[in-house]
Amino acid sequence: MSVLLRCFLLLAASAQALAADELIRLKPEQVARAGIVSATLADMKAGAGIRLPAQAVVPPAQVEVIAAPLPAMVAGVVVAYGETVKRGQPLLRLQGGALLELQRDHLNANAQAQLAAENRRRDESLFADGIIAQSRLSATLAAERQAAALAAEKRRAMQLAGMAGSATVVSGVAELRAPFDGVVLEANVQPGQRVDAMTPLLKLGRLAPLWLEIQAAPVQASGIAPGDAVSVPGCAQPGRVTLVAPQMQAASQSLLIRAELRKPEGCLRPFQYVQVEIRSARPPEEKTWRLPAAALVRHEGQAWIFVEAAGGFRPVPVKLLDESPDTALLTADLAGDTRFAIRGASTLKASWLGLGGGQ
Repeated sequence: MSVLLRCFLLLAASAQALAADELIRLKPEQVARAGIVSATLADMKAGAGIRLPAQAVVPPAQVEVIAAPLPAMVAGVVVAYGETVKRGQPLLRLQGGALLELQRDHLNANAQAQLAAENRRRDESLFADGIIAQSRLSATLAAERQAAALAAEKRRAMQLAGMAGSATVVSGVAELRAPFDGVVLEANVQPGQRVDAMTPLLKLGRLAPLWLEIQAAPVQASGIAPGDAVSVPGCAQPGRVTLVAPQMQAASQSLLIRAELRKPEGCLRPFQYVQVEIRSARPPEEKTWRLPAAALVRHEGQAWIFVEAAGGFRPVPVKLLDESPDTALLTADLAGDTRFAIRGASTLKASWLGLGGGQ
């Protein structure tokens, strides 16, 4: 860093320090004429929570993808994006040669299992009459178990493909059904479309509970912990913070705070953006205040308030934690009985910076 640049930075820092110590001298009649009103910090409790933007998302554990079990053609789609479905409700129909083969293999396996059962009953009778040896009966029993296992495998394959495991005809048609009560989050398939095995067709999700993914600056997240209440406009029951991420998000340079809302019905929809309020379960930090937004001014990237002093007002820098159109949450190294300007701050700023005439 050059000597000239260092001198410039030192001068700038000195100017800001002097500005903070500068007294804006005003007589009582000037204060009244300018409409400046002051209040005590102790009256500005920091009981309200921090307001932050959030998005409602469906937890990954509550999302399931419906995929094509085998290569097939989509014969029909019964549901569409956004529809509510019940467990067991038909979603779509598939048809194709692979489904025909699966049904044929299932029927063949069932026939072999029935034959093996008949052989076992016949050999049990022959063994009881002493006609055949024990080894012959043991072999027949083993063959029956193998045939039954193969039939069960083919029946389960039929069920996974969306076909009834007790089918007695070869139709080549499978009907995929909803595995749970939920909502269609995605529908990426059209009738007549040919799909390969494991091609995603639909995405279903359960809508209770929902997650709230909240973005916060590090200074805002510093007082938030799991268990804190999260109020959502229109929702009767608050959510609860479940996670405060330890690392920053590279893209937004913010911290992720996750909350769970157990009963979002009627007040929150998936992917909706909302403004939430987080109330800490712990008492607010000492010297933390929530002031009217009109009491703050900004100068050189810093937030300031004007503290009442003998003979006028003095600008004091504060640390801003949260801000809304009406209020601002901040910390300042000030006593609770300190009086400050809650109205007329812009007038005081103009006088402080020499932008207006004297009062």
